[in-house]
Amino acid sequence: MTRLFVVTGAPGAGKSTVIPELLRLRAKQLVVMDMDELLDSEGRVLGIEIADSSAAANWPAYNALWLRITELVRRSGTPMLLLSPLVPTELPEGRWLHLDCPDSVRRKRLSERGWSDEQIEEAIADAAQIRKLVPRSVPGDGTPEDSARLILAWVNE
Repeated sequence: MTRLFVVTGAPGAGKSTVIPELLRLRAKQLVVMDMDELLDSEGRVLGIEIADSSAAANWPAYNALWLRITELVRRSGTPMLLLSPLVPTELPEGRWLHLDCPDSVRRKRLSERGWSDEQIEEAIADAAQIRKLVPRSVPGDGTPEDSARLILAWVNE
C-alpha cells in the first residue's frame, strides 16, 4: 500500500499552523490531513468531545476511524501525510516524525488560546512522552514555512 507519513506533536507544536504551508509547498501529489479536521467547532465528533479525558473510552475507535480513512486515501496510490497528537502505539502504521517546540513556546501558545495551567502542564507532559517515543523531530518554533519545508524534505527522503 502507498505510504502513510505521520507528523505527531503535542498541543501547541504548530501542527495546524503548518498545514497551509504544506499544501502550498508540496511538489508532488500528497494528501495532507489533520486529525482535528473531523471535529466540529466545539471539538466534537458525532456529538462526543473527543479531546476530553471523559471520552478516553472512545479514543481507540477514533484512531481506528483515522486509520481506515488513511487506507481509503492510500488505495488510490496517493501518499498521505497525517498530522496527529498520537504516538505509534495508538496508530500503528506509517513513518513517524515529531513536530516539536521548546516548552516555553508551547506554554505561551497554549496560554494565548486560553488553556488552563493544568491543561498546559498536561500538554508539556505529552510533549515529553512524544520526545521519547518519536525521537526524530523538526522544530515547530520557527516559521510555518520553515517547518513545512523540513517536513516535506523528510517525506521525500
